[in-house]
Amino acid sequence: MYIGTGNAEPYNPTFRDGADCLYTASTLALRPKTGEMVWYYQSVPNDSFDFDATAESLLAELRVDGQMRKVLINAHKNGFLYVLDRTNGKPIAANPYVKVNWATHIDLKTGRPVLTDLLERAMKGETVNVFPSRGTNATLIAFNPKKGLVYLNSWNFPRLMKYVDFKFVLGSGSTGIESTMTTPKGEPAGYHVAIEPLTGKLAWQVPMMEFASSAGMLATDGGLLFTGLLTGEVIALDQDDGKTLWQFKTGSSVNAPPITYTHKGRQYVTVLSGRGGSIANRVVTDSVPTGGSVWTFALMPE
Repeated sequence: MYIGTGNAEPYNPTFRDGADCLYTASTLALRPKTGEMVWYYQSVPNDSFDFDATAESLLAELRVDGQMRKVLINAHKNGFLYVLDRTNGKPIAANPYVKVNWATHIDLKTGRPVLTDLLERAMKGETVNVFPSRGTNATLIAFNPKKGLVYLNSWNFPRLMKYVDFKFVLGSGSTGIESTMTTPKGEPAGYHVAIEPLTGKLAWQVPMMEFASSAGMLATDGGLLFTGLLTGEVIALDQDDGKTLWQFKTGSSVNAPPITYTHKGRQYVTVLSGRGGSIANRVVTDSVPTGGSVWTFALMPE
């Protein structure tokens, strides 16, 4: 069983004990019957930017240096797409899928990020602009082994952040920061992205100008890619180039990942519609109704 863990607080490491705050912002491999931890990978030791590792990971098999490897793929909130050997937790690849300025790269030998001067400047009291605030909004990614591509919805939101004095008060917030998150003027709020997991090479990306997507991706064997938008549409994209092939307007935002199944030999796609989640609600505010409905669509026969 593979699970992700949350981040340490307050964000300023000055107020915390422990060099790495072990097991925070980590992926854990556990044996369900005993609870034994088989391995862990801490993506951001001593996390100081709210880079929790709670986004669900995807399990796949990839050919690495001529050999098939059992891997775990995670589009991390910190902006890097990780490929781990899921038998031992060792990193195989880690490439940025959005703009990243808090680290230059991930050292694959140690597994640790190589930091820029951003953290040091923040700890000196400077207001810093951290890219990204979230690479995705903890949404599910998709993978098509035939095409060798990972599909995800990215967010183009930096975090303008300043550390402030922190005192623990029961029942109050414990982040210890002042911050705002706004898409840079004139830039897309996010992208639909197709990326090669081992190289980080973009196959294509399609901008979302108004709002980023909080819904997950669903890839079908027939070459379709289903996802949802905060404006309320369910859409189907072409896996090869990202072009929109179909869309349907629901009554509210689509935050949930689409699911697919067969019934009596027919394939269906079902998705929930309803504005929810703290980030999504803050982004769309009252421009989209709250809603609450379930939509099911039948795929046409070949």
